[in-house]
Amino acid sequence: MQERTLPPSHQLIPLEYPQTGWSLRRKRHGKQVFITREANQFLLNLNDYQKNEVYRALSKIVAEGGYGLTSGGLKTRPMAMRSKTDAIAAAGILNLVYSVNSEKIVVNAIGLNKSVVGPMPVASKERAGLYEVTRESNVRYSKQSSSADIQTLTKAWGHQRPVLEVSTAHAAVNGMQNDLLKARWLMGVHLDAAYWNDAADKYTLFHNPTAGFVQDVFECIQDKVGASKVAKQLAAILIDCQRKKRAIKWVCHSQGGIIFNRAVELVNDMGIRLEGQKVAIHAGGNKKERATEAFERAGLEVVDIDRDNPFDFVPNLAGGNNWSWSSIRRCYHFAKLVVGKQNPMQTSPHTLPFLSLETSIRHLQLNGYDDEAKRMIREQSRLGKC
Repeated sequence: MQERTLPPSHQLIPLEYPQTGWSLRRKRHGKQVFITREANQFLLNLNDYQKNEVYRALSKIVAEGGYGLTSGGLKTRPMAMRSKTDAIAAAGILNLVYSVNSEKIVVNAIGLNKSVVGPMPVASKERAGLYEVTRESNVRYSKQSSSADIQTLTKAWGHQRPVLEVSTAHAAVNGMQNDLLKARWLMGVHLDAAYWNDAADKYTLFHNPTAGFVQDVFECIQDKVGASKVAKQLAAILIDCQRKKRAIKWVCHSQGGIIFNRAVELVNDMGIRLEGQKVAIHAGGNKKERATEAFERAGLEVVDIDRDNPFDFVPNLAGGNNWSWSSIRRCYHFAKLVVGKQNPMQTSPHTLPFLSLETSIRHLQLNGYDDEAKRMIREQSRLGKC
């Protein structure tokens, strides 16, 4: 009787697992599982990966009768005498707020777990997830950018706000060895290079967190022979964008290209098309023929897949796109500028978007890397690139 007086958003409905053959409503403890209409609406708007995280947490709650195996009440009082109100369970980057009594388990609310999203003191503690990033200044990276301009790029994109879906016109996937603070500005720079005329003032970053160099490399290999959790999560995001009819323009850098390639393949395996969405891949560690085939099958428009510096070992060697002896020699001599942490970022053939060899040569000269500049000049005429 009391429930009828509640606002509609707080009224209870039975919670069902959406896949055939498995129900949460009644388990061995004899409890029914309910959810408020407001929480259920929130749940229905999540992508499939996020929903599975919620159902996994609910499964654990139900299996323990809603009290948890470490509950003091489990040891001191019979089930019928115990109650738990507003308990919290983690579901990935989400929290479930639920209540329990002797008859039912009620999911009261679902929301972001603010303790696990955002930048962390240790980058390996960061979680994969979506962040809406806004532009803070009009500084953009171009062929005319000076060294002083480049230093201000790190402040061009500002605060990141955790979100659960892509609602901006543009989105990005960062590469390996990027913490959230670096990824937010660097992918803003790559966004400008990919969609210059759009002059985007905000975008959604799908943050690919770093777990350390070795683990990041393992994740790259995993996506080439199997599928990482990050790729599965991105696949669910792509499907969610398609379901909500959002034509997103994506840009991916380095490992982001590998993740995006594998995510599209997972979507293809489900028989879902991605028509209306676009992608640009910069210095991707993915095999281009494999990516092109996957993108064509998905109906995904490729804006750019060849923005690679010929002296960058990531797309050429790690991506398997150019294993010629001359490519190996070029990439070997510039590898220290890719992996070194003490070099100005504009001297790396990998970090910033590749604009031209002339631009790369100019930045090497301005920063005192004369030997590398001379080597690039010697190769320039043979490569036939400006």
